[in-house]
Amino acid sequence: MRAGTPDRETDVDLCVESLRGLWYADRPLPDAAERVRALEDFPELRPYEDGITDVAGTYAFFGVLVLRYALLANASADADHALSCGHVALTAMGLLDQNLPGGAGFQAEEEALQARSVSGDAAGLWEASVASGRERFRAVLGRLPR
Repeated sequence: MRAGTPDRETDVDLCVESLRGLWYADRPLPDAAERVRALEDFPELRPYEDGITDVAGTYAFFGVLVLRYALLANASADADHALSCGHVALTAMGLLDQNLPGGAGFQAEEEALQARSVSGDAAGLWEASVASGRERFRAVLGRLPR
């Protein structure tokens, strides 16, 4: 959501590289804790008086928060962090569903992807997740003011 924003190129790079590394669940990221500390400096995680009121800000917040919990889970192998990651993703998809005409079913799709990820059958999970992510991104972009 922040790609192309001045002075956020390194933030976008950190997110992309972190996501790439997290897909290799059998290889913990050696610098996951440092990545978490860097994320905590992102504007999306800094409280401010008016809160988040715009569509892009809302979904950027959820994206950063999901990534934070995913990195925490990777660094600590703590199931609570993994559960928090899944919960935040479901919350974001539920919010998106509520704000789309007819509800798109993103929350149900996220529930299915999460269940599949813990089932032991990861065949095709990457492809399904990428396709789902693209659809979600298009849906959020469709909600942005023109």
